[in-house]
Amino acid sequence: MSLWNLAARYGALPGTIFAAGMGLAAAQPAPKPGGHLIYAQSSFPPCLDLAQSARAQNASRQILDNLTDQDKKSGEIRPWLAISWEFQDENKTLVLKIRDGVRFSNGEKLDAAAVKANFDAIMKLVKEGRAPQAAGYLSGFVEAKAVDPMTVSLSFELPKAGLLQSLAEKPLSMLAPETLAKSADERCAGQLIGSGPFIITEVVTNDRIVFRRNPDYNWASPNAEHQGPAYLEKLTFQTVPEGGVRTGIMISGQAGAVDDIPVQSYAQVRAAGIKLVARTAGGVGINLIPNFSRPVMADLAVRRAMQHAINRDEIVKALYSDLDTAATSPLSHTVPFYADMTPLMKYDPERAKQILDEGGWKPGADGVREKEGRKLRMQVIWSFPGFRPDMELIKAQLAQVGMDLVLSLRTDTEIGSVIRSGRYDLRMSDFTRPDPDVMLGLFSSKYNSTIKAPQPELDALLDKQSSAMDNAERAKLVREVQEMMVGQGYAIPIKESISVVGTAPNVHGLWMSTPRWPVFHDTYIAAE
Repeated sequence: MSLWNLAARYGALPGTIFAAGMGLAAAQPAPKPGGHLIYAQSSFPPCLDLAQSARAQNASRQILDNLTDQDKKSGEIRPWLAISWEFQDENKTLVLKIRDGVRFSNGEKLDAAAVKANFDAIMKLVKEGRAPQAAGYLSGFVEAKAVDPMTVSLSFELPKAGLLQSLAEKPLSMLAPETLAKSADERCAGQLIGSGPFIITEVVTNDRIVFRRNPDYNWASPNAEHQGPAYLEKLTFQTVPEGGVRTGIMISGQAGAVDDIPVQSYAQVRAAGIKLVARTAGGVGINLIPNFSRPVMADLAVRRAMQHAINRDEIVKALYSDLDTAATSPLSHTVPFYADMTPLMKYDPERAKQILDEGGWKPGADGVREKEGRKLRMQVIWSFPGFRPDMELIKAQLAQVGMDLVLSLRTDTEIGSVIRSGRYDLRMSDFTRPDPDVMLGLFSSKYNSTIKAPQPELDALLDKQSSAMDNAERAKLVREVQEMMVGQGYAIPIKESISVVGTAPNVHGLWMSTPRWPVFHDTYIAAE
């Protein structure tokens, strides 16, 4: 998309960001209702229904509310559409009181019947294999019941320590009964009605998603800076795939906010007065995940040596910015009960060589170690092209201790089938959910059918922490999980994931929710 296309398409509407000033104001001006903000997104979501796909978090979340929310600073669970709750039946049933007076944007009422209908619809998608993320949140789900018009109960086979947090996740947000009657494909295409601050008015696949303000909105998140309708009158998510073009339209004032600004452009956009709003993602950061069904990765010495052969600080310093952080655990530091595992994964190439020597991996004539006729050669797969420099640097680091990392970038279409086939040694992955249960979906063979060689000891410990309702007990168990994962090499942490959004100098009030998604309810455009 050329730089002039946005202006040609939308015109110079009052309040539209096309000619933002380049200087930063000394103080943030008072909120000003109105205006049209264009958000340049790097890709168009393959499905707009968050119950079916997490890829639409930035866009679809603007129309959605949840039963609970997670404090953006402390991580504490706070009431939202559910005003109170109580665990019953030995913590296997959660009873929630629903906020009165909430309506979906089509006028339908949010009540216990609507909440029950939402969970029934989600579980239908789960059974059809269309809702993998929700399936993890609702594992062991038995039923939802409308106890009375404004009270609903959710029953499970076992206690779920992370249940209240999962209710804050957008795959479990509330949709209008009219939407629930739509087919799964219709919902993916954007036929969605929520109770949130914006309403979808237009979807042009692979191009844009247009929203207008919900004028009746009056039940904002407890994280919000104000109650009542959003300030912006109109919001457009415009797809602009090229990073350099997104940077250009940000600097020229053709967009009020952009995502995925190339790291090498940070200095340029900052010099132009662009504000960078960043948040470390709560969840499993960027990790290399071994495939234990492959002979080389089944060797503990190889996995332990990798922990010490990778220089995470060098990766961040060479390829990232002052906003990024090297990993110190499989979990990011924003997840409750995170523990620093640095002693188990400290960069020490001499220690890595010693571990490999003791494990029987001897240096070969070509510099690649070998054992019993097998080369220490590993194939790593990933699907995001932007991570190639990371992989190339990790390859060079591992080569210093005699490991040969074979790089295999796959397309989004290919990688799922490759993972399911098990034809790889390592895969790069991350997963966002600011609760320790985020580890279930990646590392437990009970919830991840792509794991070809189950690890019963890890599965059992993950299950144990998931049902520990006492915080002190859960903290102890989550620490044990992290120690096991790093010490036994179930995960090779690299860096923490981060989301960065650039905003024009006269755009204010945008903040990141937990775990890392932009929220536009409080966003406004200041007068020029």
